[in-house]
Amino acid sequence: MVGRKKKIRRSKTSLGNHQRGWLWGKHAVLETLRARRWIPFEVHVCPALVDGQTLDEVQSLCRRSQIELKMLEQDDLQRVVNARDHQGLAARMPKFPYTTLDGLIEHLPKRPFLLILDRIQDPFNFGSILRSADLFAVDGIIISNREQANVSSHVARSSVGAVNYLNICQVESLADAAQRLRANGFRLIAASEKGNLSPAEVDMQQNLVLVLGNEGAGIGQSLLEQCDDKCAIPQAGHVDSLNASVAAGILCYEVHRQRIAT
Repeated sequence: MVGRKKKIRRSKTSLGNHQRGWLWGKHAVLETLRARRWIPFEVHVCPALVDGQTLDEVQSLCRRSQIELKMLEQDDLQRVVNARDHQGLAARMPKFPYTTLDGLIEHLPKRPFLLILDRIQDPFNFGSILRSADLFAVDGIIISNREQANVSSHVARSSVGAVNYLNICQVESLADAAQRLRANGFRLIAASEKGNLSPAEVDMQQNLVLVLGNEGAGIGQSLLEQCDDKCAIPQAGHVDSLNASVAAGILCYEVHRQRIAT
């Protein structure tokens, strides 16, 4: 009808049941609202726990995206999300909007930089990797739809909202995705403690895919066979290997360092 706002259609499928369906914490919720990509079903705020500027912004962002906003007392909000660290702000979320491999490839910039993550199962590690990926301008992340942490409230909070600014693609087979990327002119570099090159010795300035594996099992053999080279981060301590998220941050920084140098 003329003069009425068009109603926004949203998925009715929740991110998860009970606590898993909720995203909470000031930074995670605010970045989600600002990005307007992963639109919440509803937002709950405790006015006593947020400053006036934050409250004004939340109200404005909810109006802009036509999201229901509810004011709750601190104890009521804690009961809703079943968590004490909500910081006065929570959102009930649908499933995360993953992109397709076709969509990812179609919209890549010149000289793209991608990550393939093989079975990163800890949501906090996954979220930390996404935080580094956003910080160092990764153009896309490819994960499997099996044996891999999905984007959840824990992942979103660990990424401090960075998940909203990344193109994340779920595929059936990482090896098949890698083969297709090679056919599209990408060079695949595996991060492996058995690598014979240091990151500084690898040319990171071309169309690049960094492949990182599970901390325990490493990169699966079928995926590893698609990689052009293997690199290892030099170590001088006593422990056997780096945490996956720490290794990802170091390698993403090396790509960024090489590229800004030129």
